[in-house]
Amino acid sequence: MLYPDLPSVDEIFFAMSEPPLGEGEEAKVYKVHTNPKYTVRVSHHAPSLNELRQQLSSDSLHQQEDLFDGRNFAQAYAWWGNDVWVNGSALITINLYSPGFSLEVHKAGQTMPISEHALIKTRVLSETIANMSDKSIDKLYDDMHFLTARHYSLDVGGDLFSNTGNILYSAADDKAFIIDLQPVLNNHPGIPQNHDKGFNMPLYLTRGLLPGVRFYAAKHSTDAQLILFRTEIVEKMIAGAERNHFNDLGGYLGSDVSKIALFWKNQLNKLNIPEKWHENLIHRVCHITHQERYPKRLAHQPFIQVSGKERE
Repeated sequence: MLYPDLPSVDEIFFAMSEPPLGEGEEAKVYKVHTNPKYTVRVSHHAPSLNELRQQLSSDSLHQQEDLFDGRNFAQAYAWWGNDVWVNGSALITINLYSPGFSLEVHKAGQTMPISEHALIKTRVLSETIANMSDKSIDKLYDDMHFLTARHYSLDVGGDLFSNTGNILYSAADDKAFIIDLQPVLNNHPGIPQNHDKGFNMPLYLTRGLLPGVRFYAAKHSTDAQLILFRTEIVEKMIAGAERNHFNDLGGYLGSDVSKIALFWKNQLNKLNIPEKWHENLIHRVCHITHQERYPKRLAHQPFIQVSGKERE
């Protein structure tokens, strides 16, 4: 599929002259305000604007096939050729714009807010997610069904609660958008080879909707109001998994229900969710019957993104 309305090189550099829309560990993202369907994702390894402009002006533009049937995962729609690549990674891509705000309390490249301000921000974000409609939660689970069938997964980063920056929530649309993907990996140390979900599991989706649990975990875990919001979020996500028949088995954690129960127990303890709810929540999430919603493709189809090599 071709995209005739992609922004021009001039529009891209106009966007890059403005403050970034967001910044992660690998790239900055700029909104193309003159062509608001798109953003520009620029690697931290990119050269100066003048050098990059010369390269883009003389290089050819490549357009990415729409692998996700019109769904919005902030995926790349186009990139430039090998002349602007470093070690096989695209330096700049044109991506689909996803509306909404990040659920991260502290973002890369910004000064960490003082604890009291961070707590207020965490409460507001958590209350917003606790009030998400069932329709919005069902949309996220439908996306997880779809991504699993296409051999793509949530990208959750490294430690226990590290992927809140990979989901945006638009209050105006009452929709949440998964904005960072990785291919489902089958040949990786410590990962079961026969799994078929990657990180597409209620455990990790719930983690991605829990603000303030990375940098402020200890200080915020005793706040009564925040504990209430977090309890509501966990319950709503488990209820969503039940409605959408999506369980934790068969992903990177394997198919051992006892092991998955321990992960959930650990998560509930870290959130300081009252002990009286643990048995019910863990029992429910460990007894969800999984039902495939979309036929699985026989082969994984790679796409280009700034953060890594061509995904194969």
